[in-house]
Amino acid sequence: MLVSSVVVSDAGPLISLGRLDLIGLLNALYAEVLVPGVVIKECMARPGNVDTLRIRQALNQGLLTPCPTPLQTLAGLDPGESAAITHANAIGAGVLLDERAGRLRAQAMGLRVTGTLGVLVRARQHGLIGPLAPLFSALRGSGQRLSQAVVQRALAAVGEVAE
Repeated sequence: MLVSSVVVSDAGPLISLGRLDLIGLLNALYAEVLVPGVVIKECMARPGNVDTLRIRQALNQGLLTPCPTPLQTLAGLDPGESAAITHANAIGAGVLLDERAGRLRAQAMGLRVTGTLGVLVRARQHGLIGPLAPLFSALRGSGQRLSQAVVQRALAAVGEVAE
């Protein structure tokens, strides 16, 4: 069962899912995952990183679909966030974002917003992955900042207890 037909992604969720080797989850949850050109460029900025290699592979396999970068930008957001939100708004899609400012702007525009943890929760709820706690630990170990409150809510949503 698909959560949404189309979603436009910013770099953060792709990088995080790439680190976990779980980019394929997006295709199990969404019919199409669009990635603006500026976001692809941001994801490819560190060519030796494993997440970059996995994102490139997902693009080559057609798991991620490049889309144009909108000309309009949103003040106060980085180019990738701005492009993902603007394109999602233009086509009536959901948006994948992790950064707080971008999430707030997208929500204010009425967009369906999901972040990396939301993707992992949905994947767990659909039986696509096992326990979330080890994945959250791996993200933190790779330098990802995750608030304890958000982690606890995500774990509670799938019946897990915070470590």
